[in-house]
Amino acid sequence: MRQAVATAWYRYRIPVVIDLARNPLPQYLARLAPSSQLTMRYILQDAADRLGFVDADIADVPWHLLEPGHVIGLVAALRADGYAPNTSSLYVNAVRGVMNEAWRLGLIDHEQLLRIREVKPASGSRLPPGRNLRRSLIRELMEVCAADPRPQGVRDAAILALLYGTGMRKSESVDIDLAQVDFDERCVQVLGKGNRQLLKYAPAWAFDKLQAWLDLRRQHLPAGERDDSFLFNRIRRGSHITRARITKHAIYYIARQRGAQVGAKIMPHDFRRAFITRVIEEHDLSIAQKLAHHANIQTTAAYDRRDDNERRRVVERFDY
Repeated sequence: MRQAVATAWYRYRIPVVIDLARNPLPQYLARLAPSSQLTMRYILQDAADRLGFVDADIADVPWHLLEPGHVIGLVAALRADGYAPNTSSLYVNAVRGVMNEAWRLGLIDHEQLLRIREVKPASGSRLPPGRNLRRSLIRELMEVCAADPRPQGVRDAAILALLYGTGMRKSESVDIDLAQVDFDERCVQVLGKGNRQLLKYAPAWAFDKLQAWLDLRRQHLPAGERDDSFLFNRIRRGSHITRARITKHAIYYIARQRGAQVGAKIMPHDFRRAFITRVIEEHDLSIAQKLAHHANIQTTAAYDRRDDNERRRVVERFDY
């Protein structure tokens, strides 16, 4: 497939779109959140490679010359390589996004856009990723952090408590500034997807963990120096609290490390899944949607992991 596409597009190897203001790719990426731009850039680079542009910068690829057959071939190649249907959808949506921008810029007509949109990603489904974290597991994580005598123990407890207690994303947690935390109302202002300012409420015990971290951090400040403006710091080996903001990669590492200590494989997003599932269990789907700040209630429903627990309980009651 790659060879066929490369041959078909060979005559277009000279960049057709030179003016950045008329290039659909940067126009499409500019519409995305910073956290999504890197992912979609990787997706489109791989798509370009599969379409025969192995050595080309994706900004030089003439995306507006794409035909439905190219996208169909891309979907077939992804299926042959064992990519999941959701991943295939991601590739197709990325291409559609660039083609939408090509249409807005007048590089293609509406008929060509509609023909591209008619191409469907691979059908099928996979089991939903991640897991629901039981409350007993959350308690075990807090105990593991409490048993850690280093500053990391107090900080990690605050991070995990905030992820679970609010259901926020890891990207939101690293960007929080101290001024965005309201201890009286027990809420945190975050900048969520779509550049939206959101209020995340947390239980009292989560704010207790957060206060313990801030107290410890201030104790380690040199005399006369002001507190950091952000919420969570990087901590180097030797338990040195730096004056640098923590990164998303560090949040991932903390979740995996603390999970391994309690014998569980945990991803940062599992705390959000557990938060939404618990709200659905104890309240209802509409409340969960509001607290998760989902525009579509079906997105919230996809986070529901109650079935996992219920099926497990049914099977566990079977005797022999």
